[in-house]
Amino acid sequence: MQESIEMVACPVTQRVIIISPFPRGIHEVVRDLSDGCFDVLVFHHLEQGLRNALSADLLIFDLTSYREEEGAAMLHSLQHQETGGIPSLLLVKESLFGLIDTAQIQQELLVWPARPQEIVYHAQRIIRSGAGNRAASSRLEAGTSPAIYKDLWIDKKKMSVFRSGVKIELTKTEYDLLVKLLDSEGAVLSRESLLEEVWGTTFMGGSNVVDVHVKSLRKKLGDRASDPVYIATVRGVGYRLAD
Repeated sequence: MQESIEMVACPVTQRVIIISPFPRGIHEVVRDLSDGCFDVLVFHHLEQGLRNALSADLLIFDLTSYREEEGAAMLHSLQHQETGGIPSLLLVKESLFGLIDTAQIQQELLVWPARPQEIVYHAQRIIRSGAGNRAASSRLEAGTSPAIYKDLWIDKKKMSVFRSGVKIELTKTEYDLLVKLLDSEGAVLSRESLLEEVWGTTFMGGSNVVDVHVKSLRKKLGDRASDPVYIATVRGVGYRLAD
């Protein structure tokens, strides 16, 4: 008589986001993490992964499919990439590891392929060590839809805005302005279009009200028109996200 196998559910799960251009090459990572009681989300593109970063406990960037020159360039790019305080792990080939100045690397590194279950050990260790730096992520429940831009996190379901883990109190109009700029993905929005979309009016003579509210929004974000971090002015036209 065949014995039944008792299935035990994971008592606690943590979420890992993997950003990999070719996930098939790291299927063992996904399998081991899933077996280790992690919820795993995989994104092909960096932008997609970062938009969902706030809902994760760990980000894993897969550099194993890049050639040495491409991998080094991607590594340099990731050095300046904001992850909203979410800890990250870089998977690299052994050939790339030899070209890296580890003293200049802020993220954790793991040479892949690695020993069985090593990815689980590293994920658990990194999440534990970085738990104290993720105050904002614990405020968002699973299933929310945060948008991320530099160190700004926007939970659209709760209409909440965080900067570096600290909630910023915005009026509804200021919040709507910020969301319109984020949704534009860097495109220039004229004062007239903002007036119509946010205030619901096409009254051209009142476009200066947009300037007043953008000024207030900038002040709350700690931004400056002369040296913008978040909102740039396009003279004579309107506004866009800063570079």
